[in-house]
Amino acid sequence: MAHSTDSLYPRLPANVSPVFHFVAIPLFAVLVAFSAVAIIAILTLSFALQLGRWLLGCVPGMKRFGDAWVKGYHRQVQRLADRWLKDPRDEPILAAALTLALTAGPVFILQLWLGAVAWPLVLAFYAAVYGPNIRGFVRSFSSMHQEGHVPGGVFKRPSRLDKWCGNSFLYMFFAIPMGLTPHALAHLQQHHRENAGPLDIYATARYDHANLWHFVVYMVREVMYQQFLISPYLYFRSREKRAQMRAMVTGNLLHLALFTALAWYSLPIAVFYMLVPWCASNVLMGVIHWSQHAFYGGQADPRAYMYNTVTLLEKPVNILNEGYHVCHHHWANVHWSESPQLFERIKPEMRAAQSMVFRDLSVMDLFLLLMLRRFEVLADKLEWWEPLSQEEKVALLRQRVRPAPIQEHERVHQQALARRQVTLDPGLAAVQGAQS
Repeated sequence: MAHSTDSLYPRLPANVSPVFHFVAIPLFAVLVAFSAVAIIAILTLSFALQLGRWLLGCVPGMKRFGDAWVKGYHRQVQRLADRWLKDPRDEPILAAALTLALTAGPVFILQLWLGAVAWPLVLAFYAAVYGPNIRGFVRSFSSMHQEGHVPGGVFKRPSRLDKWCGNSFLYMFFAIPMGLTPHALAHLQQHHRENAGPLDIYATARYDHANLWHFVVYMVREVMYQQFLISPYLYFRSREKRAQMRAMVTGNLLHLALFTALAWYSLPIAVFYMLVPWCASNVLMGVIHWSQHAFYGGQADPRAYMYNTVTLLEKPVNILNEGYHVCHHHWANVHWSESPQLFERIKPEMRAAQSMVFRDLSVMDLFLLLMLRRFEVLADKLEWWEPLSQEEKVALLRQRVRPAPIQEHERVHQQALARRQVTLDPGLAAVQGAQS
């Protein structure tokens, strides 16, 4: 399925073979088209829920009641966290899991009991999984992400699933309702090992990040390979990591087995409760990868992750400190609660790397502003390392959203290979010396 190359950047994702790529791309294009329809429907519901949430907040005393209820809920969950979790600070992860279980769980069970698809239940399921302004998805994704960085999971008793599919039980619990194929091991041992560099299959270095067509191409050309765990599998195969290869296959087969079993029971239920969330989540995962590493333009060192990685100091919501993404790449095992302190410590390195920091933006905010090319709005949010005028910030942003200078990186890489070959082959050095 894959071929070798001496290029710094693989010509195709994870060096997948051209024949396989030629066959897969039309299928991926159809899936991305379905994904676009699914995410539009999900976002429409999510924004309607946000409007309802806003109207409810206008009722006198409702916000105070809601805040009191949430605080009381977390106090009760903290008691469980103190008993069940390795680190009680991970109470928000346990709270997110319980919330999902107590909302989406009963809806899905009732749907199975009824047999035929009931639209109120479908909408209730999507509302529970995605929530107002997709806050439910963000909560589950952040919890899944942070939980996946804890070896064996956050519970005191390790998950046996880790051995076979590279994901803990709780990681899979968050992933399946969102439609995601669990890929914790790929995230840890691929994305964080390559750190948004040339061999990172989740990197977006070759694209203009303020170009909608480039995003569509990225979705078709690369995100589908990621979501099917094909590119992670090829990456691990190139390094002869058999346990990781097996985990990629097992994770896919497990997800496929769940969908097949549900489809055997009821194909419409499988479509609306697994396929539609899977399609919608494809787009959201593409948005996340695109936005968190959005500034490759002018990058001198292709492995300088601080240069392309974004820090989003979002207010009032920054679930599990996900916005401190540079911190997460600087130290993949840092506990999410310690990210603000780490951010302060590594500011000198970030300044030297010219890392991008924004205030009061979410990942979705950043993505939409990039797609709309609202550089003046982004400039207002940009926290730059030295004083710049508004015009200078806009010019900086326009330059940084461009693709990485891949041709220059490849030229330097080939020169380094040539020098290495000369060093290893004295005869070649003598011939080159005679020719000169």
